[in-house]
Amino acid sequence: MKDRYLSVAVLAFGVIYTIAAWNLPRAPVGNPLGPVYFPLGLGLLVTIIGFLMLLQSLKSHHEERAHAKSGKSAFQILATLVLCVAYALMFNKLGFLFSSFVFLSALLILLNGLRKWLMSLSISILYTAGVWYLFEKVFLINLP
Repeated sequence: MKDRYLSVAVLAFGVIYTIAAWNLPRAPVGNPLGPVYFPLGLGLLVTIIGFLMLLQSLKSHHEERAHAKSGKSAFQILATLVLCVAYALMFNKLGFLFSSFVFLSALLILLNGLRKWLMSLSISILYTAGVWYLFEKVFLINLP
């Protein structure tokens, strides 16, 4: 049951993100849809993943196990939403590198537990640095 809620949340987020990406301002020079391609593709990917998650959860026959853990998953969903809001609020003030590292670290520790803290921090550092390098050096887009 928890997977259904999460998949519906991911699907809804993907649809909303896709609509918001489509409504981004067009570039006045060059290809007008140039700045829209990446966010639009990302939104479509999240929507597809949410849809696949929903299909998988509907096929699942493990209702009893999921029902037993519903308290934990509800906490994880709520904590994830709180982390997303906190990330959005601190993104412009603290910058991409620090806020993304803190957000990913907190999210991975929340999902993986404290036992895998070293792996969570490593993934957070590598992912944040990789995305920063991709945008700053390859795409030549300045991040806050």
